[in-house]
Amino acid sequence: MVSAERELWFTGPRRVELRQGQPSSPLAPGEVKARALHSGISQGTELLLYRNEGPRVFDPSLDAPGTPVYPRRYGYSWVGNIVESRARGVEVGQCVFALRSHGDVHVLRPEVIRTIPASIPSTRATLAANMETALTVVWDAGIAIGDRVLVLGGGVVGLLTAMLAKVAGAARVSVVEPFPRRRQAALSLGADEAFSPGQDVPDGECDVVIEATGDPASLDRAIAHAGLEATIVVASFYGERRSPIALGTEFHRRRLHLTASQVSRIPAHKTARWDASRRFAMVLERLTDPRLDALVDPPVPFAEAPAVFARLDADPGMALHTVFVY
Repeated sequence: MVSAERELWFTGPRRVELRQGQPSSPLAPGEVKARALHSGISQGTELLLYRNEGPRVFDPSLDAPGTPVYPRRYGYSWVGNIVESRARGVEVGQCVFALRSHGDVHVLRPEVIRTIPASIPSTRATLAANMETALTVVWDAGIAIGDRVLVLGGGVVGLLTAMLAKVAGAARVSVVEPFPRRRQAALSLGADEAFSPGQDVPDGECDVVIEATGDPASLDRAIAHAGLEATIVVASFYGERRSPIALGTEFHRRRLHLTASQVSRIPAHKTARWDASRRFAMVLERLTDPRLDALVDPPVPFAEAPAVFARLDADPGMALHTVFVY
């Protein structure tokens, strides 16, 4: 008898459940089947969905207008092994990454998978989506040699952005984050200093400020830190969260640049030479760094997923990068 596979479903505000999916049909030509090793929770975005704080069309890249928020599958940091292939050039046994939801099995087309080399552990490979986001943030920020960079928020994206800012040539990278464990992680990844909120004293001298807290009210703090004609990059996805922001004296007089970063597009100034494949090759290069393993919390069994989301909701600062093991 063919057994059905488990799928994670968000079924309502603060409700997730594991469901048995339908047994998969025989593969069509050009398809592959992959079985999960690990998948990572993108905490900021997935907690927005869990708490029903996202936009009404939650993911325009997936949803048609009017699509309800619930029920839905979600997730985009999935790593598995190819167990069956009818696609040329994709071999059984290959480890692959895909922007796919949490679950035991996915049937995929070759164009949506990325091969993970044996040198990168599958747990670390679940950081690929966040690393891709952080790389795009650094590109959008235009960080250059000698820049003074401040990152507000030490979640995974903020920490990886701080790490890549040093790679890009920033002379000094500071991270502001309330949780001590995350501040220590920032230092271990190369940040020059890490402060708790309130210890950072804005002096209006930063060349680049990255807002990665998930809280739009933090933009006021970003403005206070930014120097003349500096760039503030919003890496956060706020969903339905709103906050009044002071765009008067400091923002206006300093001629500040406020820009959004979003990973689904390559920045325009890169598109002549870069595409998604080249960007992901750079992601893989960065994922060879063993320091990143310090970001990955001990994997938890997929069967415990509902309890894991409840714990993250209650205390989001308890975790760095949460990973399911299948």
